[in-house]
Parts: sequence; C-alpha cells; structure tokens
Amino acid sequence: MAKKTALPIDHLVINVHRDLSLARGLFERLGFTLTPMGRHTMGSINHLMVFGDDYIEAIGLPADGAVERSELLNGPVGMDGLVFKTPDAEQTHARLAAAGEPLLPVQSFSRPVQLGDRVTDARFKTVRFEANRFPAGRVYFCQHDTPELVWRKEWQSHACQAMGIAALLIVSTQPQVDARHYAAIAGGTTRRGAHGEFRIDGAQYSLVVVTPQDYRACFGALAVEAHGRPSFFGAIALRVKSLAPLRSILEALESEPVSGADQRSQRRPSPLHAEYVFRDRGDRIAVSMHSVGTLLEFIEKQVNP
Repeated sequence: MAKKTALPIDHLVINVHRDLSLARGLFERLGFTLTPMGRHTMGSINHLMVFGDDYIEAIGLPADGAVERSELLNGPVGMDGLVFKTPDAEQTHARLAAAGEPLLPVQSFSRPVQLGDRVTDARFKTVRFEANRFPAGRVYFCQHDTPELVWRKEWQSHACQAMGIAALLIVSTQPQVDARHYAAIAGGTTRRGAHGEFRIDGAQYSLVVVTPQDYRACFGALAVEAHGRPSFFGAIALRVKSLAPLRSILEALESEPVSGADQRSQRRPSPLHAEYVFRDRGDRIAVSMHSVGTLLEFIEKQVNP
C-alpha cells in the first residue's frame, strides 16, 4: 500500500474544566504566550498557544458554574481534543458519513476577538463524532472562516521557543486497532516505528500509538492518569528552536527566592513549582503538569518525535 500523508492538525485541546485561570498561570510560567481569554457562543472560555500552522487550546467553563457543557465536564481534566484541519466542513461531513462514521450535525459558532478598539467575531465550523467514538477524547475537524483572527504575529512568539506540534502520543490497550481508525479518518496510513509503536504521519507531525506498558516505561512519574479509559492522550510533543531558553525557565522555577523575612541566599522550590515535574534528556525535555492532566515533551527541531 502506498503511504498517504494524513491531514494536518489544526489544534490540540486541553480541557481544564473550571480552572482556566490556573491553567493560564501554569502555561505562562512555562514560557508560552497566551491569547486573551475568548468566550464561545456556547459559553465555554479559552486561551490559545498559537504556533506557525497549529495551536494548543486550553478550554474551560466559567468558574461561577453558570455555564454547563457536558462534553467538557463529563471527561477528566487533561489532554482531550485532537482537531484536524478542513477547508470545507460540509464536504468532510459528507465523506465521513459515507464511510459509515457516526456524526453529529456540522456545528457553527464564534467568539469575539478584540484587536485594539475593534471587536470582530472569529468564526468556525466543526465536524464532530458522536460521544465516545474515540475513548481517548474528542476528535473532530475544524474549518476556520477567519484564520487571520487566530494566527496573529503577536501571539506566535514564545519565550520557551515553541514552534509547532510535532506529535501526539495516544495510549491504547489495542494500539493497532486504534491506529487504523485514526489513519482512516485522517486519510493517512499506519506504519510500525523503531520501538514497535504505530505511527500515522502528517506533513509536519506524527500520531504515535503505544501500549500503556510502554507509555509508563517511557515516562514513569511524568505519565498522566488513564482514569479507567482504554485509550487516552498521553503526551504532546512540541518542536522548539532551542532547548536552552526552556532550561533557563525551569531552573528559575526550581530555585526561586524564598519569600518572607529570611531571604539570605536561601533557595527552594516555589509553591507553584510543585505543579511541574520535568526530565531533561539532552535532546528533549518532558514537563508534566498533573493539575491540568498534561504532559508536554519539547524537542529540538531536528530531532524525530
């Protein structure tokens, strides 16, 4: 079978329930530039970490409990969304429906974006599967009607030097079956990697499907919880220009001055630093934030994820 390149990733989603402010602080301290808070017409709120061609979305609900979105609250906090690009949501819906996929109707929504003294609506259309089609989380397709309101230069520069999504690691008790399913909807093909994992390659990223045993062996204490699911999103790999800025950020987090009366050269981890667990292996740095169920692996741009 000839190898096919999978559709590009539009963005990945981190579901933080009602703790968006906590998530924002964690990602900003790690060196990300976040967009101002957006509010969807469905009531959810978000911040984006925008790269060259894709982005990560931290999504949640207002802390006052006034808004409910069951598809967000029914799943655990953490990495829960894989979103492919589509130039035509209606056409994608027709293609997937013809293949027998269980789909919801095409959804149209927007959120206001303030640019200076002007407010404009960013508009989207999405193609979504019925609930629980993918145990790992929400998988859907997104059409941007106003991409210029997402990919803006002022939001694409990050102190941690993140440039774009390199891979999404999917943990599954049946990796071959799941890999074939992801490949089918994304228009790609599966292949075996050097360590026995299954891979679906896009032009700029890979979906990597592994067993729970191999995931735990690789990441140990940094691994996120399965929460009883047979499949879950285990890590997001990001390409960076250089790991040096991230190392400096992590060193600063690890050894901030003690607050209070006695600050005489004594240093210890700050309270917020307890939110980060990280591992540096030279050509890659893994950072786990258990309070938001997220594991990020930063890799230098010439390294394979």
